[in-house]
Amino acid sequence: MREGKEEGGEEGGGKIETLSEVVMEHVNGDTETAQEQHYSQAAEDPQEDEEDYEKAITATGYGFFHYWLVAIGGIANASDAVEILCVSILLPAAECDLHMSSSDKGLLNAGVFMGMMVGGYIWGSLGDIYGRKNVLVVSLMVNAIAGIVSSFMQGFPLFFTMRFISGLGVGGSIPLVWAYVSEFQPAGKRGGALSVIAAFWMVGNILVAVLALAIIPYDIGFVTPSFSYNSWRIFLAVCALPSLIIGIVLIFMPESPMFLLLKGRHDETIEILQKIYEQNTKNPARSYPIRKVTIANMKVQTTSSGNAWNTLKDICVQSWRQSNALFSRSLLRTTMLMLFINFAIQFGYYGLWLWFPELFNRLQIYYNDHPDAKVSVCDLTNFEGNQTSEVSHCNSEEDIVDPQALVNTLITAVAPLPSNLWTIFYMDRLGRKFFLVLSMVLSGGSAFGIYFVKSATDNLILSCVFGAVSTMGFNALDCLGAELFPTHLRSTALAVTLLAARIGAIAGNLVFGSLIDVYCAIPMFMVACLLIAGGILGLLLPNTTRVALT
Repeated sequence: MREGKEEGGEEGGGKIETLSEVVMEHVNGDTETAQEQHYSQAAEDPQEDEEDYEKAITATGYGFFHYWLVAIGGIANASDAVEILCVSILLPAAECDLHMSSSDKGLLNAGVFMGMMVGGYIWGSLGDIYGRKNVLVVSLMVNAIAGIVSSFMQGFPLFFTMRFISGLGVGGSIPLVWAYVSEFQPAGKRGGALSVIAAFWMVGNILVAVLALAIIPYDIGFVTPSFSYNSWRIFLAVCALPSLIIGIVLIFMPESPMFLLLKGRHDETIEILQKIYEQNTKNPARSYPIRKVTIANMKVQTTSSGNAWNTLKDICVQSWRQSNALFSRSLLRTTMLMLFINFAIQFGYYGLWLWFPELFNRLQIYYNDHPDAKVSVCDLTNFEGNQTSEVSHCNSEEDIVDPQALVNTLITAVAPLPSNLWTIFYMDRLGRKFFLVLSMVLSGGSAFGIYFVKSATDNLILSCVFGAVSTMGFNALDCLGAELFPTHLRSTALAVTLLAARIGAIAGNLVFGSLIDVYCAIPMFMVACLLIAGGILGLLLPNTTRVALT
């Protein structure tokens, strides 16, 4: 369990290493000289073997272990993206089987985020108490199992319930991935590593779009009078597999050494650091130059013991205390800014992004019948809401899902690639705040512009721009969320700020579902205003670029 190499992780990660190494070697290359100097100094003066955690993790080098860890964290992040986006993609295909109105679709999208809102706080708090890795594994398994079970649900209430439970798992894995991976990174490498993980969100979007194109349009599965398991249900089950696989892989990874150090488990911390050093440098573990890691400026925590009731009570008390600590005088300003920015960016992104597959499908069906027409998204939703009945649509012989709409979804999933690469290579050079502010202001402007476009091509282009510029903000916010708060509060802080984010995502989906067929200009303008306001407030956040974790 302590080392991926002993359990076969080295053999399984060869290809990942090659992909990640090409990217990561370019990021923050100037830290290599500092590391070499550190090793040289340690060799010359072996008595100076007591160091703080930042120097201890830097002394392990940067090699196979870190590339493999970043790959695992990235795939875990991609699996969360798959689980979130798969629901919005299957809406056109599932609306007749589950008898969904536009409001029901908005509620279903929001249901995933309701689960994420609850799960994020629960799992995040448990991660600060019982460890990042073990709690992360459990949350991934909950996500995967609920996702597979949901594919068998025949009615909307049970389907909604299982997607809510799946959201519980997703809500836990997202904050824990960032806390877990960030605590293995030296300060000079952390921004690039977290940006790589954030870029895997795009990989998840591409994967789910490809799976949708490969499965949903085809007549596969079976249908009986009392039970159906057709293409969109198969698609849903397949989308749960990445979470299941990466949860199993994580079992063989070590716990965060920074977490263990805070728990007073110093010997285990040194053991893990030695094994990381061995994997990265190919030198014997005993030659790791540090024998003791200090806990200066770090708050040591103890693990509660006793019966189940006392343990549960201690969990609740500790979770409450940790949450309250985020609103102490020293952290209040930062916490409130992060709460609003997270709410704004997710109201805008998920309120609009999760409706793109539905809007693309409506546009494509309309343009198939009216090839020379030019309509805006809002013109079309008004038209469909007033002229087309749900019953006649479901009883028609035409395909419910136009394959071209799925192609458009795939294109928008690929669009963030350039901005992801930019953040990977320049996050530690230009800074987190630069990308956050630039992204939110530009995405607010592009969201405002969606209301005015008049052709399918224009809609697709502006949607790609919106996704691309939004990605930079998410990548920056992921780094900030992991860096702004001290280690003993990190998972809880990520969970609490993401709680505000989930509320924003839920509100965005409910607003869009309620107004998209009535007067869709209102949610478009709300998205634009919130994103721009959040970007401006981002200027007030502290700088964390190249700053050691506390």
